[in-house]
This record gives sequence, C-alpha cells and structure tokens, in this order.
Amino acid sequence: MAAAGLTVLAAGCGGGSSPGPASASPLAGLTADQILTRAVADLEAASSVHIAGSMQESGQATVIDLTVGAHSCTGTIGVPGQGSLVLLGIGNTVWEKPDRQFLETAGVGTSQLSKLAGKYLRTTASGSGLGSLCFLSQLATQLSGGASHVTEGKTTTILGQPALELTDAGQGSAYVTISARPELLRVGSGDGYMDFTDYNGPLTVTRPPAGETVDGAKYGF
Repeated sequence: MAAAGLTVLAAGCGGGSSPGPASASPLAGLTADQILTRAVADLEAASSVHIAGSMQESGQATVIDLTVGAHSCTGTIGVPGQGSLVLLGIGNTVWEKPDRQFLETAGVGTSQLSKLAGKYLRTTASGSGLGSLCFLSQLATQLSGGASHVTEGKTTTILGQPALELTDAGQGSAYVTISARPELLRVGSGDGYMDFTDYNGPLTVTRPPAGETVDGAKYGF
C-alpha cells in the first residue's frame, strides 16, 4: 500500500504539448505541457497542500488523507478491509502508527502485536515506502515524471472552481485552475482520483511521545 496512489496518478501527468486554451483564457498561448509544469511548480512551492482521495492499483484501493509540506506531513493512509495507519513526517524522520488490522494483514505475529499495537514505528524517509508522500518536492517530481503527450481536454468544474483538463491519451488526467497561476486541483483516472486543496494552509506536526515510539527497523518496517 506504500505510495501506490501517487505512483498510479503520476502515470498520466508527464510532458508533451498541445495548443493552449482559447484566447479568452488566462492560459492562452501556453501548451498543455507548460500549463502542467506551472501547476506542478506551484504545488512544489506551496508551504502545504491537503491531498485526499482513493486510487487503485491491481484492484486494490489506497485511501489517502494527508496534509503535506516542504519537509513534513501528517494524516492517514489505508486499504479498506486491510487496515490503516497514521503517518507523520518531520525532516528525514517518518513515524507510522498502524492499527491492529494493518499489523495483522502485514503478517505480524501475536507475540509482536502487543509490542507494536498503538505504537509509532520510527523510520527514515528513505527507508519508508511512504516517505515520498511526506515532501512536496518528491510529490512534484512524481507528478512531472510520467508519460508524455499531454494534451488539452475539456473545461469543467472541479471542487467548485473552473478547471482545465490535461490528459494523456486516456491514461489519466490532471485538472488545473483556469488562472494566470494555475493550481493543480485533481489528478486521476477511471480507477480513482486525488484532490489537492488548502494550498498554503496551516500545518503543524508534533513528534510522537518517546514512550509511544519504537524502532521500526527492529520489526521489519
């Protein structure tokens, strides 16, 4: 369940070009690739962004509800029927607090459940499969590194805002605000989507108490 959601949605958000929107639009004269590049750059430059939604990979849904900043994150990630975990990140340190169902699904034995249940498993951003979700720069890299041939799609309304669709040959779509400084609103495909909201909203992440933390590496996390 790692960063599957973002990996899937990144596949539909790469380079390419097409004529820009109609002349009445503040995006007129920009190619689809240029519009997407600006939106991803704005995402990376934000102090924080809330990301929420559900994506599927190999028939398995991953539900994400995170607030992510430049060097921190907080929120939850889960797979229906398999459990969920609280994710916290500060700098290079990541804490994962899985619920009992998640631990059991992961194959944690009875003898270890009592030691890990209700605990934060401490690891590093590079050592955690979820670490790439904790930094806007890494999210931006994923979203700008997918397939090519992005073209301009329809105009619609996403989250109450006029939006332009940027699509990649049916593989996935990104929706950005129709503004001089386009912001990413949604990324997804037929298998689900992720919404990007609350740009530059408040983000406070507090380290878990030492008594509630264990070294994840000792238990294979």
